[in-house]
Amino acid sequence: MSLQEPELVDVVIVGSGPTGLMLACQLSLHGVKFRIFDKCINHTTQSRALGVHARSMEIFQQMGIADEAINHGEVVQGFGSYFNGVKRMRMDMNLIKTQNLTHFPFILILEQSKTEALLEEFLLKNARMEVDRQCELISFIELNDKDNLIECVIKDYRSNKEGKLIKIHTKFLCGCDGAHSKVRQNLQLSFSGNTYEETLYVLDCHLKFMDTTETESLLDDAQFNLTKSGLCLLFPLKGHNMDNRWRVIGTVPHELLNSSKQLQFEDIAPDFSRRIQRNIELYDPLWLSIYRTHHRYADRFYIEKKYFLLGDAAHIHSPVGGQGMNTGLQDAFNLAWKLAYTIQGKTVDKDKLLQTYNDERIEVAKNLVQSTDRVFSLMTSRHWFFSFFRLKILPYILQYIVFPIISCISSVREAVFKRISMIGIHYRQSQLSMNSNKNNVQAGDRLPYVYTHPEILLSSTDNNVEDDSRRYFHLLVLLTSKSNSKKCFHFVKFIEENYSHLIKLHEFEYSAATKEIFRVYDVNRNSNGGIFLVRPDLHIAYYSKTFDIQHFNTYFSEYFLQKSD
Repeated sequence: MSLQEPELVDVVIVGSGPTGLMLACQLSLHGVKFRIFDKCINHTTQSRALGVHARSMEIFQQMGIADEAINHGEVVQGFGSYFNGVKRMRMDMNLIKTQNLTHFPFILILEQSKTEALLEEFLLKNARMEVDRQCELISFIELNDKDNLIECVIKDYRSNKEGKLIKIHTKFLCGCDGAHSKVRQNLQLSFSGNTYEETLYVLDCHLKFMDTTETESLLDDAQFNLTKSGLCLLFPLKGHNMDNRWRVIGTVPHELLNSSKQLQFEDIAPDFSRRIQRNIELYDPLWLSIYRTHHRYADRFYIEKKYFLLGDAAHIHSPVGGQGMNTGLQDAFNLAWKLAYTIQGKTVDKDKLLQTYNDERIEVAKNLVQSTDRVFSLMTSRHWFFSFFRLKILPYILQYIVFPIISCISSVREAVFKRISMIGIHYRQSQLSMNSNKNNVQAGDRLPYVYTHPEILLSSTDNNVEDDSRRYFHLLVLLTSKSNSKKCFHFVKFIEENYSHLIKLHEFEYSAATKEIFRVYDVNRNSNGGIFLVRPDLHIAYYSKTFDIQHFNTYFSEYFLQKSD
């Protein structure tokens, strides 16, 4: 085995699942020098994670790959709930397709293999970079040099089975290497939580509905089934109406858990209809996986000012809501621009901005783990009371109380969708979020969607990375007839003179064409107007209606450097 001279990069990414690939894609947009390693020979060819929620679709839209994702996926038309084989409710997704929530008011079923392929294609096209596959992280140490670098030792198996050792020197190391993360383990971080009692199977196969009472349109729905035998979820895969491909997730029957042999499709299929009390036939399996579900998270996502954990390396939870992959994608989206700004010398302090990644994303992970844990425990607990409740009481609560409320009250419907779709995630408590006035839209919130201006701040598709607006903050200036034009002029001039290298300006005066912007941002036409500073990850960083230069600069200069002369 040979050892080459170390290469120096800004960031080393370990793991090329969706999280690692998203981080690589985002860093490439910022022109950061990085390497991404994965021990596998290729990206997954299995479907694995399926659901892509609205917030992740908005990230894809910013990258210019949302339409392609939709073309490769299947939009869920509705959700059906069955208890002991009886359909209790159906939620039509058209109910939430209002014009004021998001450009993507749906859940997209997109197989993980296709998600990874899209991200790899983006990386190759925009950065002319590929994943270093068949390359495994062996160890890493901190160097006692003036640059305080990390030395990563990688074993490269591409040329021979013995492998050769490669040393890479880097400023930052990002662990995107899954639940059994070597980065997390080598840092000796706790991964506290528990393992659920139930064992799940995940199966892609062909499926035939034998019950002719089901209309054809209802067979496009995702379906939730609950019986005394356990939980079962059905999701239509792309082209299912032609080839009957479905994803089936279920609890493994208790009588099969004690078997010494590995669980096979033949163990599940023959008794499937009896267990879910519906006339459904499974045939021609494509992929089967058996696993125990956990709910855990690391106590820190940012360690010693140079290590980061993202995705499953940082947090794992039950499959309720299909939010695992989405959370990892959003971890990467949150971190990438902060890393880039720090590496490129745009920040006042090398640690302060990066610390906000930990503070913002660890709260999201904790809330997600706790909420999915409660739901999954209720749905799978073997305790007699919970079993009685979910089969004898819950169906009636859903059918006669919850479903009518969701169907009739739009505010409730939208609140539910915001939670499931993850567009309701905010960073209001972050040190990076600052309000100078009260408003319904606050600093820390996701950038609101304005249906009349769906691309209000989105980037151009310019391939020149230096001019790519995705690298910038955006200052949205909303002006009314009552706005102080002199103060506004001096405020805009101050931004242009001191922060034009970081901030792009967007001015809108109130008119019939722009009134929806003002309504969504809660800026009254008779007020003095308002300013909203939007981060590169499309969350609001700062809000004010006073055009106060000193107040803004006190906030912004705490993190970011002014333009040098």
